[in-house]
Amino acid sequence: MKRLHLKWICLLLLAAGPAGWAQPRLGDVFREYYWTKADGDAGGSLRVGGRVGYGGGPIPLPHTFDLEEAIRAEVVVEKLLCHDGTRGLAISINSNAWINLPEAPGIPVPQWDYQHHIDSLAPVPLAHLHASSNQFRMRVNDEHPWKWPQNLIYGVHVRIYYEAASKPHPTGKMDLPPNGAALGRAAELSAEAVGAGRPVRRVDFIGDYEDVNLEGDGQYSQWHYRYFKGVLTHHIGTATAPPWRVTWDTSWVPDQPRPFRLAARIADDTGLTYLTRPAEGLTLERDGLSVELCKPFDVPKKWVTRSGEKTQKFRVAGDLRQAVAAQLVWCSWSPGYMDGLFLNGLRVFDQEGPRYACYVHRIPLKDVHALRAGENVLKTGLTPKQNGQTVHGMEVNWPGIMLLIQYRR
Repeated sequence: MKRLHLKWICLLLLAAGPAGWAQPRLGDVFREYYWTKADGDAGGSLRVGGRVGYGGGPIPLPHTFDLEEAIRAEVVVEKLLCHDGTRGLAISINSNAWINLPEAPGIPVPQWDYQHHIDSLAPVPLAHLHASSNQFRMRVNDEHPWKWPQNLIYGVHVRIYYEAASKPHPTGKMDLPPNGAALGRAAELSAEAVGAGRPVRRVDFIGDYEDVNLEGDGQYSQWHYRYFKGVLTHHIGTATAPPWRVTWDTSWVPDQPRPFRLAARIADDTGLTYLTRPAEGLTLERDGLSVELCKPFDVPKKWVTRSGEKTQKFRVAGDLRQAVAAQLVWCSWSPGYMDGLFLNGLRVFDQEGPRYACYVHRIPLKDVHALRAGENVLKTGLTPKQNGQTVHGMEVNWPGIMLLIQYRR
């Protein structure tokens, strides 16, 4: 009996992922309560630590928490590293013990040496939560190499899970695609969604497959989605009315090394959400179209373009004679201060995006002949001084600048 018990504990841990880095599991029932600071500076954020901004006092959460049939809770914090060297981000809810927010295990140690923007998750004891009048505080470690620790927080949300058997909740299942299907370039996804005395408000489709890592945690194969300012983003798509259906454009989805899964998050008009069982064993079949994901390596520490030119590498494995298009994909902060991308010594892009805000780039590579078979070098230019003054520069967040190549076979 003891061996069986340990076996199931190990299986549950593998399903959840690294400690402190889980996501809702298939079949879960939960609510998400979001807090953001729309009027905050630096692109609508809360500055934690440092010489300016938030001073560490309590911040009210404008929610009434539904704790009936609650079985566990967790907090998700949308964290931008901001000042390299900042460590020890923690949150206290209702003046209870500090909860340390974990670093992403897919970023090299120490993670505070690499620019990053992640959703950091940690469990919260249910005893720390009240039905109403909740608040939180945040802090970072005072230790910092240049005496200005600072994280930017773009959102905080509390996720509360419920006992599905005793909590009336929306239900449903994936209708399309069926298990084992081969998906083309325009894949139809649909779900059956039924409310439990409440109307269904939305159905969000998510996938467990290999793709560019916009989550910033360095994991290319996972359930792909994240949050930004309390909004679910970088998922496959959302339907807000029946029939609960979206079309998934797979033309830039990488070839999959193994069969993948799709599922749906079904939410009613109160926000109560059910995560369906998946459609499994799925593959891609795109009439001769193939997509290669080139993952960056030798990614520099402290990738901020005001401090100098920075380089990374990636490898191309495909036959470039069959390449028809390519995209450079990355997440940045303050890209309005960038000054060029250089591929194998050739300037291939100049600039886009805002200053002092987050941005996701998908830049078409106009000349695929700039690519080489095997190892390639990508460089960001040095941000020049303006009026004789050093300006911020662009921050390139982990995992660096990724490349997608389309081939026609």
